[in-house]
Amino acid sequence: MKATFPHLAHLDVVLEVLYPALGIEIVPPPPITKKTIEIGVKLAPQNACFPMKVTLGNFIEGIEKGADTIFMAGGVGPCRFGYYGQIQRIIIEDLGYNVNFILIDSPRYGWKNFFSSLKTMVGGKWSISRIHRAVRLAWNVLRYVEDLEKTSRLVRWKLKDPSQLDRLIEKSLKEVKNISSVAQLEGIRENTLLEISQLNTLKKNEPIKIGIVGEVYIAQEFRVNFNIEKLLGNMGVLVDNSVSTAEYVLNFFPFTRSREKEEAWKLAKPFLKRFVGGEGIDTVGSTIRYAQKSFDGVIHLYPFTCMPEAVAKSIVAGVGREYNIPILHLAIDEHAGEAGMITRVEAFVDVLEMRRQQKVREASCS
Repeated sequence: MKATFPHLAHLDVVLEVLYPALGIEIVPPPPITKKTIEIGVKLAPQNACFPMKVTLGNFIEGIEKGADTIFMAGGVGPCRFGYYGQIQRIIIEDLGYNVNFILIDSPRYGWKNFFSSLKTMVGGKWSISRIHRAVRLAWNVLRYVEDLEKTSRLVRWKLKDPSQLDRLIEKSLKEVKNISSVAQLEGIRENTLLEISQLNTLKKNEPIKIGIVGEVYIAQEFRVNFNIEKLLGNMGVLVDNSVSTAEYVLNFFPFTRSREKEEAWKLAKPFLKRFVGGEGIDTVGSTIRYAQKSFDGVIHLYPFTCMPEAVAKSIVAGVGREYNIPILHLAIDEHAGEAGMITRVEAFVDVLEMRRQQKVREASCS
């Protein structure tokens, strides 16, 4: 079995630890490029969600590298994510590729199917202790990767040379892919965080603070959202991303939901009482949370034609007016261009800076 997977932020680091620990040979797809997107756009239905097109491109490129198995998460509900795997499997079969496409549905909708998929995944080598060790290691890697991303957002805005941070992160992630124990991971964590803390910083005033909300794939996948977190950080903006891969994994299982997600759902309830699929409720609740934490603005990232985020967008506009917080909506698909997005983001940051200066002048006059 040679398995490939779709990219999602740094999830490849986690899977390159998990799969070998389960005895699965891994064939990582190449990094997402213009070619990846072109493959997906050519093969997928025209009105399909952009993430489906990109992940389809990942699968095709993984197959061409020698993969014979694909693992893909499934789902149900108003979000069209539940259709991704089914449609992608049909497209790949129609192309004549001989691959085993395994859909892993959430155990929320039945433990029997989940365990059946898991057994297929490990090739019948059913060992609870082995699976537990592998999953525990992978979970710790995922939390470390997200801690690293969070640390990057917290320090990038004040660094003298942000490229040094990029090199440290790249080196750390490369080292993590070769670990086989939590102890090795902790050693890498300690060294990396120490090196980051020693980077040269500039003396700056209180930074503009921007929160990111939206659909999980577009908000997390930096190769698709034009690395918006790095763009903002290099502009001297302190960024926070409400979307988390670890939280998404937790929500995949029953009885597990993070404190942040519970809080976001409670905050959203006066504005959105029904589940609309995807991250719709989270988008509304997280926008309110950023307003309550005195963030200067919010950027809403979502795929063009995404139904849950289209619902959230109309509600978030009202939230912005009620809480007096500016919101920039960015819909991303295969037609989005980096230059246009950079222009819009830079203009948004300029507006936030002018608003802050206006507040300072008003405070000094009163």
